[in-house]
Amino acid sequence: MKLKYWLMIVFLIVMLLPVGAGWALFSLYDYYNDQRSVAEYVELSGRLGPIEQALSDPGLYRLQSADAYASLSGLASDQVNFDLYLPSGIRVYTSGGDPWSAGAYTVRGSELYRDLYDMQIRHRTFTLKKPVWEKGELVGIYEIVMLRGEWLEGISVRTTWVVGSAVIFFILLYGTVLWLLSRKLFRPMRQLMDRMHAFARGEVPMDDAPVRRDEMGTLLKQFDAMQEKVRQTQAEVEKEQKEKELMVASLSHDLKTPLMSISAYAEAIRMDTQLEPPERREYWDVLFGNVERMKRMIGELEMYTALGSGELEMAMVEVEGEEFFDMLLGSYGGLAEREQIDVKTVVRTDHLYRLHPEQLMRLTDNLMNNALRHTRANGAIGLGVIASDQPLPEWIIPTLDLELDKFRTGSTLILVQNEGPAIPEEQLDRIFEPYVQHQNQEGKAYAGSSGLGLSIAKRIAIRHGGEMRMWSAEGYGTIAACRLPEM
Repeated sequence: MKLKYWLMIVFLIVMLLPVGAGWALFSLYDYYNDQRSVAEYVELSGRLGPIEQALSDPGLYRLQSADAYASLSGLASDQVNFDLYLPSGIRVYTSGGDPWSAGAYTVRGSELYRDLYDMQIRHRTFTLKKPVWEKGELVGIYEIVMLRGEWLEGISVRTTWVVGSAVIFFILLYGTVLWLLSRKLFRPMRQLMDRMHAFARGEVPMDDAPVRRDEMGTLLKQFDAMQEKVRQTQAEVEKEQKEKELMVASLSHDLKTPLMSISAYAEAIRMDTQLEPPERREYWDVLFGNVERMKRMIGELEMYTALGSGELEMAMVEVEGEEFFDMLLGSYGGLAEREQIDVKTVVRTDHLYRLHPEQLMRLTDNLMNNALRHTRANGAIGLGVIASDQPLPEWIIPTLDLELDKFRTGSTLILVQNEGPAIPEEQLDRIFEPYVQHQNQEGKAYAGSSGLGLSIAKRIAIRHGGEMRMWSAEGYGTIAACRLPEM
């Protein structure tokens, strides 16, 4: 339940419960009063009989001396009092006062004749009024008042019960409200504060709290998502920082060799004036070759950094797949012949694509150069572009059919497979990281590359909305697969 609706219902219940409890207590008190009144009336009815019989004497209802009422004095007590009235309202006798002053008190007719024959139950007394007749004429009215002794004696006990019940009800209501607020507000807020403190200390809190579906649950989820995002960002920043440190160290190491070679040959040219022209041209070729190598390394570093920063704007164009990839893959035939390697080219697509031609050529160049370096002389390289609705070529590693079909779902694959030695699993997991190169069995990395080729290729694939993976199998070689979205 939403927290706002829950609070509205709780506030309504808190407002109505005291009213309901008061009404229930009043009803219970009224019911008890009625039951007790009936019991007292039945108990006192036996005492009323003799008094009513004595007061029904018509001779008592006239103005006369107090001696005429001497017989009535024994009927009165501290529990029972009675008054005698003439029809005109004059009181002729009262058991609770001075008999000589009885005639000086007069009651109005409307008050005197009210509630005749009706037992009036009041908080402290029972009152009964009845008329007295003589030969069909009204001669007087008597009023009997009985004190409710037992009822009055229990007032203090009942008051204690009522006050105690009210206190217990208030404590239960207050405790229930506190428990509900703790369950709905205080406990989630404490969980949120604990998570905030743990996050500030760099700890990962153990989340064993039940799933909540109110606003506090949403807040906890959003905070967890926020701190997870912050942790991912921190991890990415740390990773990028390590990559930068690694790139600087690797670039410094890689530049050191051509720089030393340039320095040595430049010093030889400067110091040795007896060099023959062919030797001098050879020295100059070495110098310019090292300079070009350094320029190529710096260019690849710039490209890798630009692809990762997001500041490089790639102008995508729409191309017809079969025509574009026929032209692209056909350009590697001469290169393979020069290296004495057989290239098996397959293009199976009739889809349209949105891509950056120059960057896609760079991606394919990097994959082909990597395959050429790892393929033995007179070996073979498989090069293909296979759409999602076309069968895979026959030269791929047989054990990868299902995995490649799953990987290419809804996309076209650019495949480059060599026949070199298999890459160990522990190296395959990190092969796309910058400056990470496969090492041969002697522990030496393959030379001739900057270590950024596969990293650049993967970033180009990602910028095209795709992905890149690599598989390797002993006895077959290694295959690199780039997934390219289809229009």
